[in-house]
Amino acid sequence: MIAKNIPCEHNAWDSNIMPWEPRTHITCLNCGKIWKDMEHYVIKLTRDNNSIIEILDVGTGLKGPVAEHYWTSTKKIQRGYVCDVWVLKPLPSLWVPLKMDALDLLDVLGKDSVDVVQAFGFLEHLEKEDGLKFLEIAEELAIDLVIVSAAVCIHGHGPDGCGDDPDYKVKMDGNPYHRYNSTWQWDEFEELGFTSNWEDAKKGESFNVEAIAWKIL
Repeated sequence: MIAKNIPCEHNAWDSNIMPWEPRTHITCLNCGKIWKDMEHYVIKLTRDNNSIIEILDVGTGLKGPVAEHYWTSTKKIQRGYVCDVWVLKPLPSLWVPLKMDALDLLDVLGKDSVDVVQAFGFLEHLEKEDGLKFLEIAEELAIDLVIVSAAVCIHGHGPDGCGDDPDYKVKMDGNPYHRYNSTWQWDEFEELGFTSNWEDAKKGESFNVEAIAWKIL
């Protein structure tokens, strides 16, 4: 599968007006283009679920958990876990840091221990076999939803956003765990029973170098 990205030249998004309003997409006020990133899919899939009280963000690093403000201020979760094998951004006490290998999470947290598992930009840094194992673990951990994203190519400075250097991100940020060890396609996730954002990506309404996929449990 190949998706085309159609950038918006105006950058006049409606989110600039009310940045903290939970949205399932953003819209360009000039041309009407729609764009959806990871947070927008999280909101779309969880906004009507009032039973979510604990979530797990994997591969958190220094960026913090995806949709952090939404989880804490809109959904008002009771606890969030953030997991990374390298470094973690300092966060409020609601977020419990887990500096560890994500493949050991089931041993630490246990089955059905959180309502949502989200892991964005993480799977590509695992070997494919370990990535598939993590997806199985995530389904054991989560009660309601597993949502992930993964690179469909080695990211780089090419015109399509791709490159050929698996250590591209390592050289950028010094994180030795940011090596690209696998790539993933939308249809791979669909074969595993996930729903993907392929249709949105194909229309240029979401990432063309990153597949987003989710499974409602």
